[in-house]
Amino acid sequence: MSYIKQIINYFFRHEISGELRQRVYRRLTSQANDKERDEALKQIWKDLGDVTLQDTSWKEAYRRLRPVLQESSDSRPAIRMQQPFRPWQLAAVWLLPFLMLCASGYFYFFSPRTAEMEMISTPISYVQHSVATGMREKMVLPDGSRVWLNAGSILIYPSTFMTSERNVFLMGEGFFEVKKDSLHPFIVSTRYLNLQVLGTSFNVSAYPDAAKVTATLETGSLNVRVCPDSVSYVLEPDQQLAYIPATHAIERRQVRASDYSEWRMGGLFFDNVAFEEILRVLERTYGVKIHIRTSAYHNQKIYVHFNKGESLENIFQILKLVIPELEYRITDQAVYIE
Repeated sequence: MSYIKQIINYFFRHEISGELRQRVYRRLTSQANDKERDEALKQIWKDLGDVTLQDTSWKEAYRRLRPVLQESSDSRPAIRMQQPFRPWQLAAVWLLPFLMLCASGYFYFFSPRTAEMEMISTPISYVQHSVATGMREKMVLPDGSRVWLNAGSILIYPSTFMTSERNVFLMGEGFFEVKKDSLHPFIVSTRYLNLQVLGTSFNVSAYPDAAKVTATLETGSLNVRVCPDSVSYVLEPDQQLAYIPATHAIERRQVRASDYSEWRMGGLFFDNVAFEEILRVLERTYGVKIHIRTSAYHNQKIYVHFNKGESLENIFQILKLVIPELEYRITDQAVYIE
């Protein structure tokens, strides 16, 4: 295994000191070994489907890590994260800031080299905005665009948009109202979808544990690129593109887009959604842990709409009307499905 890949592998799997972190930043943003670094990042990106690895496999990488980092003693300014990542977050979340750091503010796979050098020469501060389970938040980006983030979501963006594109990374669900700027496209990157607009409003749902990733357009026009094969689609208002990672299936259909952003006001909408996926959404929305003690409902799909402000008890009462045999018990912050 190459030195560069050892550095990247170890860093993405471990919590390290701030001083060592800054040296990794400088090493990865150096001009040396660009091709080697890029190949390592690509491979790790492909491997992110399995983020649980044996810690022993990184011991040798750690032993050789520090001598390699000593090579990076230049005076290039370090790039800072305004909010440090927490150890409990997925390796996928650790990866994306580096894709930003090693490129032009655009994520790694689509960045022009000329813009990359512009970023390297200028200190950039990245902001990580996390939303806890049971919460929703609204925020304004540096360009004036507005974003609503759903429970359990993370948005990473630069403190200032300095390059030809306005690039952000999303893990989770967000609704974007993008301020129009024909000279600076707005790009939302997720693991499987990249979305580009000039000024429009749309919803993106890209949770790492979801069976489906969706982009739903309300106004304007939206270009969606599916990352595995770089196939692009242009959506019109009230169209949705869904990508299923397990099968690589892609579906484009007509919908009522406002249904899919109703979570901003506290409502919930499920259109032929698997029962287990509904339970995951309820866990995030209400900040509870749901324990499933039966496999009887695994293949059950449900179409249901919950109004704003419904209590968890009311929601399960409605679910029981849909699935009469459903047995459940709510205790404090836990729900048990029998």
